Amino acid sequence: MDDAITQGVKTGVILLAHGAPTRVADIPEYLQRIRGGTASSTEVIREITERYEAIGGSSPLLEITQGQAEALERFLNQGEDTFRVYIGMRNWYPLIEEAVQQAKDDGMDRLIALCLAPQFSKWSTERYLNSFNEALGKCNAGDIPVQFIKSWPNQPSLIDAFAERYRAAESDLKAKGHDTFHTVFTVHSIPSAYVEEGIDPYVQEYEKTLNGIRQQVPMEPWHQAYQSQGMIPCPWLEPSVEETLDNIAEEGGKAVLIFPVGFVCDHIEILYDIDIGFREYAEQKGLTLFRTESLNTSPLFIEALAGAVWEHLA
Repeated sequence: MDDAITQGVKTGVILLAHGAPTRVADIPEYLQRIRGGTASSTEVIREITERYEAIGGSSPLLEITQGQAEALERFLNQGEDTFRVYIGMRNWYPLIEEAVQQAKDDGMDRLIALCLAPQFSKWSTERYLNSFNEALGKCNAGDIPVQFIKSWPNQPSLIDAFAERYRAAESDLKAKGHDTFHTVFTVHSIPSAYVEEGIDPYVQEYEKTLNGIRQQVPMEPWHQAYQSQGMIPCPWLEPSVEETLDNIAEEGGKAVLIFPVGFVCDHIEILYDIDIGFREYAEQKGLTLFRTESLNTSPLFIEALAGAVWEHLA
């Protein structure tokens, strides 16, 4: 990276994440934010509350994202004070608007918004872009130069970070006597209409991540699935993880490694959907289910975030 690019210029990097409640008492408000101000039914609130209680009563997403931001700021600055890294959540606190306002108050000369979902989707990522643009308007920050990093599914260090997690899991499974196992890649599902209508490149984005990892760590057999379908009554991208586990069991498989490559830290979709829900489902099918460790604050992942930022400054 050319030193002239950053010399004397204060750059604010805003990490954009979904957000999650840190206590069960906040779940009704959290769900209302997700639904654009519409309150959820008592049944839905109860179901989500039970899930959060099952993982300890709160999500670690904010704490982990703060750790990512602090590590990224150190890595970008390399002992200098050119970059400031902020956190902006779309559905919980600190909100994106708060992050933009803080960056403006700190006198940032330019902003880079980085969505922490590597695979771009019009159904999800574009909402972050819209929320970010709205925040710029509300904060009267429209005169600050901005770049929005919305797609980085095969950023080299990201692939390295995922490959590192896979190798560690593979070694662990073999140490436990599972010389052969099925690998199931997962990302968050989205309504299938977006893909069927040809307006969303999400599947291709997913495949970029998957192919990058498989070039580094060949594996057989492997499967591509979608998880954590929402409560909206519409068709979602398939196959689901449950369908995939059914097929593996029918083929006589015994051990399964879930490899969530659409998520970059532990939160409800990891700690409940996989570690509790899918594990119980797998057991019912006679399968033993494992999971790769989340990236969280992996040094290689922090390098990936920095790489994505630098690539957009060059």
